[in-house]
Amino acid sequence: MAEGTSKLHRGWAVVVACCLIMMFPCGFSFNAASVYYPYVAEALTGGNTAPVGLYMSIIYITMAVCLLFMGKVFAEKNASVVLSVSVAAIALGFVLMATATSIKMFYVAAILLGFGNSTVLYLMIPVLIGRWFKVHNGLLIGIGTAFSGVAGMLWSPVATSIILNHGYQAGYWMYAILSAIVGLFCTLVLIRTSPESCGVEPYGADQVKDTDNKPAVLEGVTVKTALSQPGTLILIALYAGLVNLGLTMNYYLPTYVKSLEMYAATPEVAAAVGAALASATMFGTLIGKVLLGFTNDKSTPGSIIFGLLCGIIGLLLVLFGPSVNIVLAYVGGFLFGIFFASSVTTTPQLARKVFGGLNYSQIYSYITAVCALLAAFGSTFWGVIYDTTGNFVTTFFVDIAFMALAFVLGFAGMKAGKSLPRETQDVK
Repeated sequence: MAEGTSKLHRGWAVVVACCLIMMFPCGFSFNAASVYYPYVAEALTGGNTAPVGLYMSIIYITMAVCLLFMGKVFAEKNASVVLSVSVAAIALGFVLMATATSIKMFYVAAILLGFGNSTVLYLMIPVLIGRWFKVHNGLLIGIGTAFSGVAGMLWSPVATSIILNHGYQAGYWMYAILSAIVGLFCTLVLIRTSPESCGVEPYGADQVKDTDNKPAVLEGVTVKTALSQPGTLILIALYAGLVNLGLTMNYYLPTYVKSLEMYAATPEVAAAVGAALASATMFGTLIGKVLLGFTNDKSTPGSIIFGLLCGIIGLLLVLFGPSVNIVLAYVGGFLFGIFFASSVTTTPQLARKVFGGLNYSQIYSYITAVCALLAAFGSTFWGVIYDTTGNFVTTFFVDIAFMALAFVLGFAGMKAGKSLPRETQDVK
């Protein structure tokens, strides 16, 4: 039923489900994960955190591999079933982490988390929102992805309290149980594959028809064309991958603060300033997801420019601001957070603008495979540059150069995409 009637459109249940899945299973996997590291390290690796952090790289590598085929699966199979399997895999991963007697079990759990989140983190929201809504897509994608940030703010202190009082295993059991209960309720009760499967039109379909006078069709580049003429796909994937690589600098901002000469004699102040800078970045990411979601509905090219400029200006303020006033660094962290948000808001909208909706999930899965792969090695990459050069000036400017290159790649991809042949298919 259309939005003009008294009955609430079925698509809003899908939006609620996406928000809850991002806040629970996905949020547990990423935004509320790091609080466990020191306790797991103490119990399983003799206090060495590097082997614990390795499981996150395994998650991203697994996602990169799974995304090579999960786009096709998500396009052809029932979304409720695919997502149910995905959240069940995430919940099972947390069960393994709760019962692990060696760090190797964490690595097995990481494969399950990577498999489940390949669909949940990268495909669920842009694909389902694109199917269910013909208007406000960017804003809804931004709101949905913002709930992973809400998870970080909400669940990190809750998990810390549970860990301190009952042990880290109890915290992982909480993650497993809530992931299963909330996730499966959303996938089995709220999520449906498409409006057509429910006998309704997408939300806003009447507005599109009134404006464009077009029938209900899917239009875009086929996955066969995208792969046989790969130039555009490579350009967009490299844009997305460089954005994802660039945002991993976020992990080094507290370390950067500790490296500043002005805090050398006061490590406790450096820790406090580093934590505040990280919080400013997280807040910027949360606001940025909604803001860029809104701007993407107006102009995707404008959103690319805005997001990258926020990243460049943000890093410059973080780099040079402390010598003037530390508040400038916090402003820089906030702006860098907006750039961070562009990875999950502007990137999917750019892919839809260039390739259309015909084979969107398959094509977008190839793009996000590059994102996941570069994210897997991002934090190590910046660490190598810092260790090699001995300063963050070079490290930050390499990141800025990548942002500038991403700008070129993104606009080159949009230009190249105009020459790709496009096809249409009636909506069934």
